Formats: sequence, structure tokens, C-alpha cells
Amino acid sequence: MGTPVHRSRPEVLADHSAAADRSVRLTPHLFHSHPAPALARLRQVTAVNSPAQDSPPPKPPAPATTSRRRWWFRLGALLVGLLPLTLFEAVLRVSDVARPADDPLAGIGGQRPLFERVGDVYRTARAKQNFFGTQEFPVAKPTNAFRIFAFGGSTVYGHPYLNDTAFPKWLELELAARAPGRQVQAINCGGISYASYRLAYVLREALRHQPDLVILAMGHNDFLEDRTYDNLKTDSVARHWLTERAASLRTVAWLRQKFSRTTAAPRGTDDSTTTAAEVDTRLDHSSAGYASYHRDADWHARVLRQFEHSFRAMLADCRAAKVPVIIITLGSNLRDCPPFKSEHRAGLSPAQEDQWQRHFDAATAADLRDDLPAALARYREAEAIDPQHALLAFRIARCLDRLGQPSVAREHYLRAKDEDICPLRMLERPYQFQHALAAESRTPLVDARTLLESLSPDALPGNDLYLDHVHPTLGGHQQIARALAAKVHELRLLPTAPAWPDDARRAAYTTHLQNLPPAYFANGRRRVDWLEKWAKRHKLHEETLPRDAFAWLRLGIRQYDLGEAQSSEASLALALKADPRTAPLLAAHGRDLVAQGRLGAEIIKCLPAGTNAVPAGR
Repeated sequence: MGTPVHRSRPEVLADHSAAADRSVRLTPHLFHSHPAPALARLRQVTAVNSPAQDSPPPKPPAPATTSRRRWWFRLGALLVGLLPLTLFEAVLRVSDVARPADDPLAGIGGQRPLFERVGDVYRTARAKQNFFGTQEFPVAKPTNAFRIFAFGGSTVYGHPYLNDTAFPKWLELELAARAPGRQVQAINCGGISYASYRLAYVLREALRHQPDLVILAMGHNDFLEDRTYDNLKTDSVARHWLTERAASLRTVAWLRQKFSRTTAAPRGTDDSTTTAAEVDTRLDHSSAGYASYHRDADWHARVLRQFEHSFRAMLADCRAAKVPVIIITLGSNLRDCPPFKSEHRAGLSPAQEDQWQRHFDAATAADLRDDLPAALARYREAEAIDPQHALLAFRIARCLDRLGQPSVAREHYLRAKDEDICPLRMLERPYQFQHALAAESRTPLVDARTLLESLSPDALPGNDLYLDHVHPTLGGHQQIARALAAKVHELRLLPTAPAWPDDARRAAYTTHLQNLPPAYFANGRRRVDWLEKWAKRHKLHEETLPRDAFAWLRLGIRQYDLGEAQSSEASLALALKADPRTAPLLAAHGRDLVAQGRLGAEIIKCLPAGTNAVPAGR
């Protein structure tokens, strides 16, 4: 081979240009003489003389059928890949293994058990005694035992007193007396400030201790903690939907149980440690807790949905363990409990707010001088501008109540409760949900709210049946226990006598109360004081003051229940002086105290003549 000749780039380009000129000059001749070979020759020349960087001619587009086939192939591959997971999910469901968490919103990590073993008994763990009363029951369940577990918040606990005067204790006394030979024990699992999603853990634990009956009384505490997490507050609808779908899979629950470092979560909860292991209420943070409550429809909806999920999950757990359940729907103080916090509706303009305030101020002035018709008229004008203001609804209710329109007043009392920006009383939706769920699941229900309303004039309970915003009086707890005992007898859960004689019940109540510490009721008063400071009740102190004789009567009844004998006597004297119609109501309460075991029967002989009949209304 010869020595290669190296040429410069301009020379190479010149050769290409000359070849191109020759091909162009030859083209007409080639086409005229032999068209077909000429075309082939043209292509050959063009291919030889074209620069290397020229792109080939574009390929024709793929047919639509090819694209569809590719799509179906990918879908088939995906389905084949999912087939093992689908089969595994089916096996878990058929075997009823790894039941999933129903509620992806709840998340509690590091939960400690409520009960710890101490020798031959289980006892409330010391770490839990700030929230639960001390309970104790034998590890080995006696053969003649009838074991009840009652779940709820501070109402079940017995606040502002202790477990000794809560309805589970009165139920224990009632059933023990009506079922001689049976060892009845009611274990109080009422946790102060405990919401439903926290109680789901306690229930799962308690089901291992062979309960014969579970009582669920919840709904007041679910707005106490801010546990709907920042990530969920900002989640898109699509992402939240995917989270809920994933949480419903048994495969996910199985994996969580296998690989979680904590104990398996009960249904209605999730292991995503996004909530404190123990209660941390917003109101415990004095600087910002109360101020952190604002009108937030989305947060409300999430909390209520979580409550419903938790309640359903707890019922399902009891059903799976074949343990009977009784639901108790709780009530609250309507007449003497103004809302804790009010805010205007969204979208109110400054001009509208100024106009609203003028009507409200004028109505307040008329209200203070007891010109109730004028006050009501101005309140109604403010209501037309903003019907969502909780304190306004309470003011309207109180005017209607004092004007002798209790049924209309009730609607506004309930609205004031539901519009409360700091909702420490059960809202109407959870109350109605429990009734619907009981009917749907055929679960027995005791309506404690309606029961206590029936014991109050005009079915509007106030300080006569509640010691604060939600906690019933001692007599109210006794009435709930009697209704529960009647339900147990009706359901034949425990063979009992059809009734307990009144004299025997009163004697048993008296003996039980006499065994309480001397300062038992006074300590209750101190706890109420602490609770009212915690809930910032001083911000609306004037709203809690009595406005008429019947309000003074209710206040006197409450003060007596809290062990304030002198204050009670002064309030009752004011009531009797202001309106003689309060005398029959006071006499009726005296008879109630005898039935509660708190006064001797001889007091009835000291009641004024003509006080046996209680007047209708007020």
C-alpha cells in the first residue's frame, strides 16, 4: 500500500462540491436515456456524495394497533405482578388475620398498658394514675364473677370526684344486690381528657381480661387535642384517598404488625407516631392553648370522622371477641353553660361586623334591665347578620327561656353548643351518630342525655343536674347506673331480680357514702375550680351569673352537691324570696337527696306544706 496522502479540510470539501456538481450535470442525461437504471444510479451517487452527518429519511409512524398492543402488554404485566399480593390479601381476609386499622388519621406511638400485674392482681399502672382512677381485679377470674369494663372520659371517671361516685360504681352496687351469689365488679376505664382514639388502645388491652360486658360512653373529649397533623392538613384529596385505601388493606396491616417496633395498634389507630404517647390537650398550654381554637370546618370534619372510625372499630373489636356492648350517649349543661369561645362567621365585612356589634350592645343593655322582648328583638337583628356567633345563640336561648318558650329556647341552646369555637361539650353529630350506629349494629343503647333531661324542668338541664359543662351530679350518676342495670336485666346478660327495693337501695347508698373520706366533696369543689380556670371560664364569668330565681335555685343545688353548705343556703334563700314557685322544686330536690342516701328520710317531714307537687316548667 502506498503512503496515505493527507489533505486539508478545505481540499476535502472542494472534492465533495465538485462531485455534487458532476451529479447534477449528469442527472438529465441519465433520466432521458435509461430512467430506471438512472434512478438507481442517482441514489448511489447521492449516497456516496452525501455528508456523513445527514439523517436518514424518517420512518413511517407505527400503526395504532401496535400502540394498543404495547399498552395491553404493560397492563397484563402489572396484573401478573399484583397477582401474588392479591392472593395474599384474599388469604388474610378469608382467615380473618391482620384486621386493618380503620382510621389512618389516628397515630399514637409508645402506648403503655393501663394495667400491670402485681402478684395475683392487675392494678392500674402508676404511670397512668394521673388520668385513670386506681382499679384492681384478680388475674384469675373467679367462676362466679361478672366483670364489666366501662370506657370513656372524665364523665366515666367520675370527675370532679373520683371513681367511688361514678356510675360504674353505682352499677356494681345495684347488680350485686340484684344478683346474689355473683361477684360483680365494674372496672372504671374512664380517662381524664381521653378521646375515643386513645380509648381504642385501652379497649384492646381490656379484652384480654375476660370482660362479660363493655360499656362505651364517649364523645366529649375528641376536640381537646390537635392531632390531625400538619401533613394531613395539607394533604390533597387524592393523597388522602390513597392513604385511606392503603390503610384498609390487610397486607399493609400484616406488614406493620411484623415489622413495627411497637406493639400492634388496635383498629381505629395507626402506627405513624404523629401524636404524643399521652394526653396533651391544647388548653394545657396556657399561653396559646385557648387562643389556638378558631373556626376551622376542615379540622372539625376530620375530628368527627376520626371519632366515628374509632367508635366503629371498638364495636368491631368487641364483636370479634364476642363481648356484649352497651352504648351510653352523654348529655351536657345547656341552661347554665355559655359557650367557651365565639367567633364571627367567615366573610363578614367590617361594616357588617360594626352593625352586628351595635345590635348586640343594644340588646345587652335591654337584657340587663330585664326588658326581655326588646332584648330579643335586637338579638334577632344581630342574628340576621351572623347566625353562627355562639354567644349570641346562647343569649337568644336565655331570653326565650325566661319568656316561657322552652322548646324554641332549646334549639338555640343546642346551636350555642354546636357553634362553640372551643367545643368541650359533645356536638349533635356525634350524639346522632351513636344512635344511628346502635340501630345499624343492633347494639343496646342507654340515652343518658335524654334521661337527665327528663329529670329537669322543661327538659333543659343546667346546674341542677351538671356540676359544670358536662359532668353529672352524684344523683345523675346514680340515675344512669339504674338505667344501665335495667338494660342488663332486659338483655338477660346477668340473671337479676327485676327490681331493688327503694329502702334497700337508699341504705346501700348511705353506707357507701359514709365510707368516703371527709373531704371528698370539698376536693371535688377544688377540681371544679381548676377545671374552670383551665377552660378560661373567667372570660365569660358574667354570663354564668344567675338572672332569675330559678337560676339561683339551680346554683344552690350545685353548691350543695359540691359541699358548699353556706353558699348553697344563701342561693336557695334568694331563690325562694324572688319567686315562691321555686319552693316545690326545692322540696322535690330534698326528696331526691334522701333517695341518693345523702339525707335522712326524716327530712321529708320538715318540708313545707303544699310542696309535694312540682310545678310544670322552670
